[in-house]
Amino acid sequence: ARTSRTFFIIQLSCNLFENLFDPRNEMKDTASQALCTTLIISVLVAAGAETITGTIYCDNQFTFWFNGVQVKEDPISFTPHNAVKVSFEWDGTFPKTYAISCQDFATSSGFEYTETSGPQLGDGALIASFSDGVKTSTSWKAYVSTTGPTQASLDSGCSASALDKCVVQDNGDPANWNSRTFDSSAWASATSYTAGEAGWGRKPDWDGSKCCTMTSPLTRQDLGCNVDSSGASIPVSEDECQDPKALLGDSGATFLWTSDLKKDNRVLFRMDIADASGAP
Repeated sequence: ARTSRTFFIIQLSCNLFENLFDPRNEMKDTASQALCTTLIISVLVAAGAETITGTIYCDNQFTFWFNGVQVKEDPISFTPHNAVKVSFEWDGTFPKTYAISCQDFATSSGFEYTETSGPQLGDGALIASFSDGVKTSTSWKAYVSTTGPTQASLDSGCSASALDKCVVQDNGDPANWNSRTFDSSAWASATSYTAGEAGWGRKPDWDGSKCCTMTSPLTRQDLGCNVDSSGASIPVSEDECQDPKALLGDSGATFLWTSDLKKDNRVLFRMDIADASGAP
């Protein structure tokens, strides 16, 4: 909620400020005036400040930045398909930039479950909703960071039974792509999908102290609770082990990806709000 709701804005002249805090003019007029101005600006900024909360679900793992500052990294790299609650501060000034890197798990071939008899291409998805009214929609921009297997490698024989012929293309991340000043106007608009097309995945279970159950992206085997895809122990909180459908199913947010739900593996998303007129 906006902290301005708890503030009583009192207009105090700099002359009164000087009388109260610098009666002998020891700071001299310019220094006293400068300090007064700084304090008034601080009060005004604080009056417009806001704590924003939200929920993010990425199939499989995300990192989230707000105005260029990293807010959260999803601790679970594969399954269960967990939503994560986030909270961060906005100082009340525009522009506002939401930037999310979303990784659909893929090996160097582009396939998952590569140590089973049935390797397959996974599908990615992002859906998010925030308390300031920002939600994932086709107004968001998307950039393909990695994609594969490439069509050229598929034409050359890449398949679930010939993984050695598969190639994943790495386009790299544009410099400072998650910053407030980056220009994403050349990026494509994100593609929307229904819940039926993108899917909510395998729901996580919070057992009171741990998030369950992690599975291997290579073998499909259950690995236990609070472990990464290699089986090593990791910290996962209850806020990081949320059911995405329960929190986002009726949020009005849209599932997003690129035009290729299967082969695009890592996608960068941005939403820029230039001023109050563009805010939800």
